[in-house]
Amino acid sequence: MYTNFLNDIRKFLTDEEITVNADMRFYTSFKAGGSADMLLQIKKLDHLKNVLALLHSHDINYTVIGNGTNILVKDNGYRGVLIRIVENMNALDVKDGFIFADAGVLLSTLSKAAAENCIGGLEFLSGIPGSVGGAVCMNAGAYNGEMKDVLVSATILYPSGEVKTLPMEELNLSYRNSNVKDSGAVVLGAIFSGPKKNKDEIYHRMNQLNTRRRDKQPLEFPSAGSTFKRPEGYFAGKLIEDCNLKGKGIGGAKVSEKHAGFIINYNNATAQDILDTIEMVRQVVFKIYHVELENEVKVIG
Repeated sequence: MYTNFLNDIRKFLTDEEITVNADMRFYTSFKAGGSADMLLQIKKLDHLKNVLALLHSHDINYTVIGNGTNILVKDNGYRGVLIRIVENMNALDVKDGFIFADAGVLLSTLSKAAAENCIGGLEFLSGIPGSVGGAVCMNAGAYNGEMKDVLVSATILYPSGEVKTLPMEELNLSYRNSNVKDSGAVVLGAIFSGPKKNKDEIYHRMNQLNTRRRDKQPLEFPSAGSTFKRPEGYFAGKLIEDCNLKGKGIGGAKVSEKHAGFIINYNNATAQDILDTIEMVRQVVFKIYHVELENEVKVIG
């Protein structure tokens, strides 16, 4: 199935950028799951355009995974090609109060650049372990901040090969969603802005938020951050804690004792352990509170 595709992409990608039967435990923050048929680590826009065109011409399934911090690959793996952009397309520039960032720029790097240039409003991004592309797609957020609050525009590569720069308003950003997510399109980069603030004030706020994360979140275990979306009128973690589910789980996965909103891989969990624990939590919360928890983690495979 992949022979002709491999021959084509090897004309412009190196062997280091192509991994066949990629073990996704090494590329996702959950540190669990099976292998993808192929993982491509793209460093140039032209290469990305060529890869997408070839994927379509060969009718091969694909997914862009960014930094792998919000996905779980099932144990039986992913039949298709995963495209990883983080750490490669990572140019960043600041000019006249605007930050221009490629899709591969880490959110921690973005927030630090904002602080160094006295641009406020991006402090909430400092502890989110993702990259710009994925964060725009899912309108990532934390501590009452969201990407849509600081995003000016995003440049999108569509499956047809067309590239468009769209203002934030045309991306239809909502809670953990956008019109780019699951569309087959790829975020190439984005422009951000925020109010001018004192650098020391910005760093003070970033330090406050990062201390709060360390104190309240199980950062010492593999996870995908908050496992469930916030149900309207409730907090997922509070519902789960009130159901006495802290520390409960299946196999090597369990609900964190530190923060009930996190399901963690504490003992070599399989992807199925994690999925079964997610489903157990959903069923218990629905039985007791009649609230339907929605998974925030993208499951592929």
